Amino acid sequence: GEGGEGEGSNWVSVLKEEVRFRTYIELADDDDEAEALAAYARDLSSALDELREGGARLALRTGARGAAVDVTGVSTATAAGLTVEGTLRKSGRPVSVRLRHLTSYYDAEEHEGTAEQDALIRSEMASAAAEERLRLQRLSGAAGWCQLVKELGSEVEAAVGVGCELTRYPAVYVDKIEGVPLSQLLDAGSGCGGEEDETPSPERLEHEMSMIKAVATSCLLAMRGAAAVGLGFDGTAPFAEHVWVQGPPEGARRAADWSVVVGEVEPLEERDPSERFSAKDLVRSALGEWLREWWRSTAPKLSIVDGRTPHEGYARVLGRYGVLNWLLFGWADEQLDGESILQLVQHGPVSERSAEEREAAQRRWAAFTQEAFVRLGPRRFDEMNAQIGQMNDGEISVDDLLARARYFMCPDNEDLHAALGQMIRG
Repeated sequence: GEGGEGEGSNWVSVLKEEVRFRTYIELADDDDEAEALAAYARDLSSALDELREGGARLALRTGARGAAVDVTGVSTATAAGLTVEGTLRKSGRPVSVRLRHLTSYYDAEEHEGTAEQDALIRSEMASAAAEERLRLQRLSGAAGWCQLVKELGSEVEAAVGVGCELTRYPAVYVDKIEGVPLSQLLDAGSGCGGEEDETPSPERLEHEMSMIKAVATSCLLAMRGAAAVGLGFDGTAPFAEHVWVQGPPEGARRAADWSVVVGEVEPLEERDPSERFSAKDLVRSALGEWLREWWRSTAPKLSIVDGRTPHEGYARVLGRYGVLNWLLFGWADEQLDGESILQLVQHGPVSERSAEEREAAQRRWAAFTQEAFVRLGPRRFDEMNAQIGQMNDGEISVDDLLARARYFMCPDNEDLHAALGQMIRG
């Protein structure tokens, strides 16, 4: 094995005793749950640092004699477990270990339970990890989702300690997500620029709007990928804490400049795969309401009256992001066909047409994208959308787009390529 001297103590057990889970759950009952769990993660990470400074070697293994992971910190915590950050000792590759750390009734409730209650806690932790792993396996390769570490995708536990200290915790190994949760990047309660900035610059507004557009686009793509395998978000998810964002310095103007990943699959539920993909789950979610709160807090800063602002700089920015109105103003369910909303966000509105013509065009585009997704597969379909995005941003011409599309669509999809040309040229 890869174990080494100093790995005998069970540091997870020490953390559980020093930073009691129940304290934060009681705080969450009276206060904001997200804040309580964030405090729990921070205090666990601080306690972990103290153990390291005291000479403890913090590591875990994928089995009793499996691959070793050197632990660097705790990034998030929930009622069900911890996300431990680390690196594979042999390769140095960063990984995140989602570790179900509650092993007894005492861990969860602050007093001793019966053997049956302890066994129930362990069974619930193992079941939760197994369900999460299964969802991630179904979402393998799907755009916008966190992914299992390929070589560790079938591992089911993390072993900590040796000998009598050895404990095997149910675990899931995922690729490290770069960036930070969206909730740390936008201030929904204070709006654009946060509470310190009562009059944000047009550049700041552009920065935050481009981030929101990237989040909306990535969440829609993630939802479509989930729908294709019979999964969908429940009535509340996703939350702003579920969406991880890595972006460029201030001044970014394109949604493509941002990297967005949905990091939580637990709130997914079974759906009928034949059910039509809809954006309503995102609009009605906690994240959708959180973004609308951001807009309600932002509008007064922009001096918006009757939907208009007298400031030319703000008006120019808002004019570029009208494609987010469905989300920021909560359109009715019947207006939230998933493919039509994706077409709107990625490629802009169909202008200068009657309502009937626009509806017909949206139906044709939805039918085309559904057929293209099936015939091209996810990789080539994403490449097609990337090229269309470059055209919409003015980086390439229509002719350039169609010439590039020929490389990954032809010769086996000549009719699809011709249909794309007709769609793009109107």
